[in-house]
Amino acid sequence: MKYALSLSAVMLISLGLTQSTVQAQATASTITVWTWPDNDKTFAETVKLFNKVHPEITVKVQAFANGNDIYKNKLLTSLISGSGPDVAMVEIGVVSFFRDKPGFVDLSQAPYNAKRFASNYDQAAWANVNTKDGKIFALPKNTGPGALFYRRDLFKAAGIKDDPASVSAAMTNWDQFIEVGKKISKNNKQWMVSTADEMVSAILAESGTSYFNSAGELQVTGPVFQKAFAYAKKAYDAGIISPFSSWTPEWQATMSKGTVATYLWGNWFGGLLKSSFSTDGQGEWGVASPPAYNGISSFNSGGDFIGILQSSKNKDAAWTFISWVTQNAESLKAMYQKNDLYPAWKPALSATWMNGTDAYYAGQNPNSVFKPVSAKMKPVTTNPADPIAANAITTALNNVLKKNMDIPSALSGAAQEIKSKM
Repeated sequence: MKYALSLSAVMLISLGLTQSTVQAQATASTITVWTWPDNDKTFAETVKLFNKVHPEITVKVQAFANGNDIYKNKLLTSLISGSGPDVAMVEIGVVSFFRDKPGFVDLSQAPYNAKRFASNYDQAAWANVNTKDGKIFALPKNTGPGALFYRRDLFKAAGIKDDPASVSAAMTNWDQFIEVGKKISKNNKQWMVSTADEMVSAILAESGTSYFNSAGELQVTGPVFQKAFAYAKKAYDAGIISPFSSWTPEWQATMSKGTVATYLWGNWFGGLLKSSFSTDGQGEWGVASPPAYNGISSFNSGGDFIGILQSSKNKDAAWTFISWVTQNAESLKAMYQKNDLYPAWKPALSATWMNGTDAYYAGQNPNSVFKPVSAKMKPVTTNPADPIAANAITTALNNVLKKNMDIPSALSGAAQEIKSKM
């Protein structure tokens, strides 16, 4: 036996190879990852870091539009057909649609044993990866702790101190938010908030209220929805909401033009400001705590997950990749510093690179706002029918704001529409 091992070693040396090279060649593999824009740009950076540690794994990233259900339908088709990528991203808005469907590897089982990591992931995010029968269909990648992104120049022009602490103190609740909005808004030229949907979504998230409860029962006619609509109506009648719709060119232009003072979104929104919506806005922006509903100002606004498809022929390599992406400090640092993506991996939240000042926010440490939100934000209860409910609620809100329909009738109509389409 000793002779055989010695001979093998001689043969390797004569070929100019090392044992580690042979192992790398033996385990070399290629995996395909599906995602959406601009996550493909983020992966372009993190894959470089990944390959420094795992040069034996080639990662090919493909992005498909998330709008109009393009990505959702393409991923669903791949699950049904048993083909597609090795790894797929899932956005929080459709996590319940995919979570209990067959097609994703159960990461709770060996050799992954993902439940050992449960306490290290954000608990609100971890709650969304557990299936009804106790499986783990994906790992949390990023969360979306929400805050108030605001224009310092517009607050200062209205005679309001523009430092984050003063802005938060001036608007501790939604009634105060509306009153401050009256001071900042200018008729048909400048507004406090970009859309009524942002207000409604933030209030619902602060209360921990979703379209459906955990039992699958509709909640859209309940008291929280009615109160959120009432605040939106009050703000609309006060003239502090812009006439634009989210994600339209006109809406995006408000950020570069400085015509809207505040935006209520998750941490990731800052990455869009820096890279696309307000590239020349360094020093003009700040991050503050949002107004509170019933004393709670923490809310979740986003998040994504990453899992392995059962059809993958390279599951070991896929697991190496998704665990590295969601847990490795260099991966999380790159995502946070380049795209403001907030780690779901809790050990990262105290890292130096997450708690420094940011010139874009005039030297503020934005994590001083996001970290407390992350610790307190409530889990989002998701349901496969959420997209149907979202469309119905948007219609109901427009009926209240623009057609003066009374709130109970509008929400009752939304409930009927949702039930008819489920």
